[in-house]
Amino acid sequence: MEIEPVKNQLKTPKSLWYIICHTLCEQVNFSGIKAIMVLHLTSELNYTQDDSMMIFHSFMLMSYLMPLCGAIFADSYWGKYKTLIRLSVVYAIGNVILTGSTMADNFSFDTQRYITIAALLIISIGNGGIKPCTYTFGGDQFQLPEQKDQLATFFNRFLIAVYLGILLAKFFIPELRASIHCFGRDSCFPLAFGVSTLCLLLGIGGFFMGRNLYIKRKPENHVIFRTFGCICYAIYKKITSKSDNAHHWLDRSKDKYTLIEISDTKAALDVIHIFIAFPVFNALYEQQFSRWTFQATLMNGKIEAINWEIKPDQMQTIYPFLSLIVLFYFKSTVYPFFAKFGIRTPLQKLILCHTFAVFAFMSTTILQYVIFGEITTISRHEGRFSVYNDFNCNVHINSSTMPIDDIVESLGTSNFKCTPTFNKEAVNITLKFDNSCSSYHDKLLYTEVTISKGKSISYLLTRTLNNDTILRSINNHDDLKKSKNGNPRLRILMNNNLKTDRFFELTIPGKKYFTPYQVSSFASEHFKEVAIGNYTLRRGGEVISTNIRLMPATIYTLLIHNDSRKLESKLFASDRGNHLHVLWQLPQYVFIVFASTIFFSTSVQFSFTEAPLRIKSFIAACSFLAHSAGNLIVVLTSSLSIEQQVHEYLFFTGLMFLDTLLLAYLSSNYKYKTFKQRTIDFEKGQIINENTQIKDLPSNKT
Repeated sequence: MEIEPVKNQLKTPKSLWYIICHTLCEQVNFSGIKAIMVLHLTSELNYTQDDSMMIFHSFMLMSYLMPLCGAIFADSYWGKYKTLIRLSVVYAIGNVILTGSTMADNFSFDTQRYITIAALLIISIGNGGIKPCTYTFGGDQFQLPEQKDQLATFFNRFLIAVYLGILLAKFFIPELRASIHCFGRDSCFPLAFGVSTLCLLLGIGGFFMGRNLYIKRKPENHVIFRTFGCICYAIYKKITSKSDNAHHWLDRSKDKYTLIEISDTKAALDVIHIFIAFPVFNALYEQQFSRWTFQATLMNGKIEAINWEIKPDQMQTIYPFLSLIVLFYFKSTVYPFFAKFGIRTPLQKLILCHTFAVFAFMSTTILQYVIFGEITTISRHEGRFSVYNDFNCNVHINSSTMPIDDIVESLGTSNFKCTPTFNKEAVNITLKFDNSCSSYHDKLLYTEVTISKGKSISYLLTRTLNNDTILRSINNHDDLKKSKNGNPRLRILMNNNLKTDRFFELTIPGKKYFTPYQVSSFASEHFKEVAIGNYTLRRGGEVISTNIRLMPATIYTLLIHNDSRKLESKLFASDRGNHLHVLWQLPQYVFIVFASTIFFSTSVQFSFTEAPLRIKSFIAACSFLAHSAGNLIVVLTSSLSIEQQVHEYLFFTGLMFLDTLLLAYLSSNYKYKTFKQRTIDFEKGQIINENTQIKDLPSNKT
């Protein structure tokens, strides 16, 4: 007869430290990949931001879809330990391939893309496969309910290891990427990926060293398939059976499945029912590693006091740093504070997390709106035209038929708004050059401009190759739409004799490996998206202009003037954006930190304690499936290519608000359960396993 140990004789297993070490190193690896991947896809592999979003979140989708396979292997075939070891090796192989792909300069560009995607697929299989096993394997080392408090302490330490790994990765991996130059580039992605791979290998080695200390539960034959079978068979019986005497619809399967299997399936479905509200939260959570990083690229990260710049992907460091602080004060401060407002149960805490997520994306939306700044709006009844003066003297413009009367300064511009009678109307104007234009034989120019309702048209006052003065239109109309990714848009205006000059180029001083923009590529005079930076205009070895600053979300026109004496340029900006400091992202990070830290801590403990022992990995896999569904939401939204990013953020804010209401509704009737768990070690021949549902707690609290 087995004698139950006294509660105070049960010590915390030493094997847990090997599991926590493995978790720490694995998080450094995976979080490092997440931190720099979207920038790798855009800057190194030249994917657009929307395409990068779809690739990155498809990778995350697979990483959170594979836990189901990992749970099947762990619960039905290999057991958790062997699943962790074998899939960690697969995980490491994918990392080696990814690191190698960043150094493969001898491969074609398309081949590098294919290798990268293949590596991400392999990583997602390995990483996703071990996700449902790590913390559940740690939980198997305890005897419940006697060690319930020790289990909670383990989960807390487990999360501290997770966030510490994330913190180390989010700071050092982007620093390695940006601060070191290698392989002829201004960055060093191979070093960043290589260091994260090394961390993973160390974690696998440390976990293997503790192999003789672990309690390893023997997998039950096809437990997950039996769970699915129980559900499907009960549905089949409900459809085909005429009598309906069953207390619960799953009870119809009792002629084929045991009472324990039916009871466990009921408990599992109750938990999964709550998981319905998780995907939207996860969709918002994951975007701090993609959309928020892109948002940070539009902001100023310089800290002048210490002569250091916060990299866009380093802003993610705030998340684990604040999360660790919150974790340390969970029991002493955070939870007692919530309790004062009646927030005590797990589901109440999850509802609060959803509310914080709404505020996080509200902050993101407001910040995006401020960054994009001014946007030109032209009434559908009005038309606008702009005149750029390529002469180094003032020109007076007036019209006898429209209220047009202004002076365009030397190498300057003026904008005019009119209300035409028709949708498109030609207006006669007169241009009079002032006395400083004595070198030009034309003092007056009679011409016309076209005004179109709801549109803006630009004109350049310049000379032809025959030295005739003309006012020529610049394309049909101005496309003043800002880029969704917030990069500045630039067009270059110049004389015809300069358009074919291949010696003109725009460079960024200090960026050794930056590919200059050839001015001849702007000959069409259309607006073209360019990188943010401080440019220098050169013609061969001659510097024409310096300090040409192109800031985010701004429309620019660069006028290059040529006369007999010198070349010069002038930059005009319209629809200005705002180059805010990157620390303005702090409010959204603070909200998402409180939301996600409490969410994951609560959901991990909720899914473990509310799940029957036999299928804890299956329940964990289902929670990861909810995470996978969240990434699918992001992929589908990115595929829509919503024109303005601020509208996309508004969409997610509204969706999160509705999801919060859904979780509150699902929580209202949930009944909490308590299971008795005793440990088992089949390899040592000790059978000390028991799984019994003790009671259902009342549902008057959510």
